[in-house]
Amino acid sequence: MKLDCQPDRRLFLGATAAAVTAGLAGCATLQSDTETPASDVADQWPDPKDGQREVMLLGTSHLAQTPGDTANTYATDPGDILGDQRQRELETLTDRLAEWDPDRIAVEERVSQQSVIDDAYAAYRDDPDTLSAVSGWERDRSSEIAQVGFRLADKLGHDSVAAVDYFQSPAALFTDEERKQLPDSLGPLRVDPDTVEYPLPDIADRIEEEQQRLDEGSLVDHYKRLNTLDVGSYAWGNDQNFYAIAFENSEPGDYTMVKLMTAWTQRNLRIASNIWNVPEADDERVLVVYGASHVPQLGQILTGAPMMAPVSPLSYLAD
Repeated sequence: MKLDCQPDRRLFLGATAAAVTAGLAGCATLQSDTETPASDVADQWPDPKDGQREVMLLGTSHLAQTPGDTANTYATDPGDILGDQRQRELETLTDRLAEWDPDRIAVEERVSQQSVIDDAYAAYRDDPDTLSAVSGWERDRSSEIAQVGFRLADKLGHDSVAAVDYFQSPAALFTDEERKQLPDSLGPLRVDPDTVEYPLPDIADRIEEEQQRLDEGSLVDHYKRLNTLDVGSYAWGNDQNFYAIAFENSEPGDYTMVKLMTAWTQRNLRIASNIWNVPEADDERVLVVYGASHVPQLGQILTGAPMMAPVSPLSYLAD
């Protein structure tokens, strides 16, 4: 595994395997430099064909996380999610999404936790304040699973919410020997944009920009930015940085660091498989609430899958 990158070309700021997991594979809370009309972005998605399950991919940030309490590089602080202002904004967001009338809501929780999701959703419908008492439920009530997924399912009168996640570290495919060669720095694993000639987003700068917009604006606008997936969109930031790390630290015959992208893609393939297999067979429309960094690749996978068609939420988020 080649890690001796030259500083004038390849700056590899390493991390432990745990930091790899928590840092790059977080939610991409980033937006493009230029606004793209919602109608134009929606047109980039394929038209659903007869017999295909329509899957609306709603990219989200992790609403219960803040930069100070998580190793997730992409974390932003959404403010007081349970306060009146954010609650009104979440009502607006879910009211608009409800217009699509999905048959099932799916969330980023492991398939093995379906019974916990069932109990948590039942508790939420009875009294959201009782969520913390649900056995096995380890999430804050302000998480997007409850605030978007459960809220929307309840609004639509659904009896259940589907858990479709498959969790896997980006370092999962490394051998023990390869893991030992990772640097011990606790900084995020990245290629420094200042050391390369091609355009590469600076994660810290983009997160700072999005945090300012989030502080000054609404959650609905935040979700619009998260779900802008045109070529210039920074929703692709996670994948772009993975590609940079993988390719800049590989050479013909040595593709160890490409395993990062391989594991990330494998995880998304398994999530896509769950999106097909977990909901009921007659669910024609499924709305998936997922970390925004997954959405570009999930969209590509679903576009190629003959049984499903990805759907953009942007036209429903517009004023």
